[in-house]
Amino acid sequence: MYFYDSQTIWASDGELHIEGTNGTVTFNMDNLIDDIPYIVNRCIAHHDSRKKSLISEINKEINPLTSTLPSNE
Repeated sequence: MYFYDSQTIWASDGELHIEGTNGTVTFNMDNLIDDIPYIVNRCIAHHDSRKKSLISEINKEINPLTSTLPSNE
């Protein structure tokens, strides 16, 4: 099941429930806690990679603009 975003997250009876437009997924929290370090690591790595890519794209767009600015000299 693919989750673009979650609509509702709740916990009960040792289970974590995440509801999205495609349905609900339920995790056993005792098992999920063991996976959290890996999940967080992958999310941070993805975010860092995405941030670098966005900065590179911004710089590509800005460089032609800044080269046409008048000099302060």
